[in-house]
Amino acid sequence: MEREVINLQDKRIERIIVSISAMIADAIEVAQKANAMSIDSEKKLILAQLKLENLYIQLKESENI
Repeated sequence: MEREVINLQDKRIERIIVSISAMIADAIEVAQKANAMSIDSEKKLILAQLKLENLYIQLKESENI
């Protein structure tokens, strides 16, 4: 009987460990996706800034003609 109780406790602990491990894996995945989104947003902002600068230069050049 005592062995069955120990086995049930072991299985319960194992389920808790697996659950916590899955939560950690999910959190890591979310963090990686957030980092990728941040990098993508930064690239898009830099591209937009470069396009605005180019447009500004073109407008200034057309004023000088």
